[in-house]
Amino acid sequence: MMSQCFSNTASLTGFVNKPGVKDKQLSAQYINRGLDITAKHLKDKKKQTTVITVGGTINTILCSCASTADVDFFSVDTANNPILRDGIKSAAKAMQLGEGWMNNHTALFIAPNTMTNIYNEAIRDGVVIFNKPGLKVVAAPWTYCLVAKLEKAGKRGNAKSYDMSDAAQYLIQKSRRRGAKIKVADIKAKATGYGVNIQEAQVKQFKALCGGYMEG
Repeated sequence: MMSQCFSNTASLTGFVNKPGVKDKQLSAQYINRGLDITAKHLKDKKKQTTVITVGGTINTILCSCASTADVDFFSVDTANNPILRDGIKSAAKAMQLGEGWMNNHTALFIAPNTMTNIYNEAIRDGVVIFNKPGLKVVAAPWTYCLVAKLEKAGKRGNAKSYDMSDAAQYLIQKSRRRGAKIKVADIKAKATGYGVNIQEAQVKQFKALCGGYMEG
């Protein structure tokens, strides 16, 4: 999540489902089942929408993590948000989950223009998590995921023990996709562009952990 919180949620997303407090952990199979139900609802309403996912869903589907607490996403397609929300509710009911199993709470922490830029970059990258009639879910850019984790790792009281290892997974994916090491200067420049504040201490720690995939 980003450092700045915006109160005008209507202009950001049209709705905000909050994360569930006691929802069960979601495996890749469970995530896909929920997305299937949500997609079917959208299809039945003759709607098609694309959302960008961040965090644990990417780790679970693409990076071999066992599970995640929820499906974090954001969308710039506000016209279809009410139908998407109802699809999420349908999946929650069918799977006996809280409605926050899939939520766009992360949108509260991303400036609207930055959100649009991340959305467009994700579409260009084309790392698809899920794609069926009604709903397409695309992973946020690897570099965005990386710098967001580095920022979180530097926040006292909010950092998790796995933040650095998650960031390392994102760096490896980015490096493999590019076929080259990733420059530290490029990471810092991207962080600035995304409005993300990463501390030098986290950069140094990250270089020590992932030097084989970084340069500079």
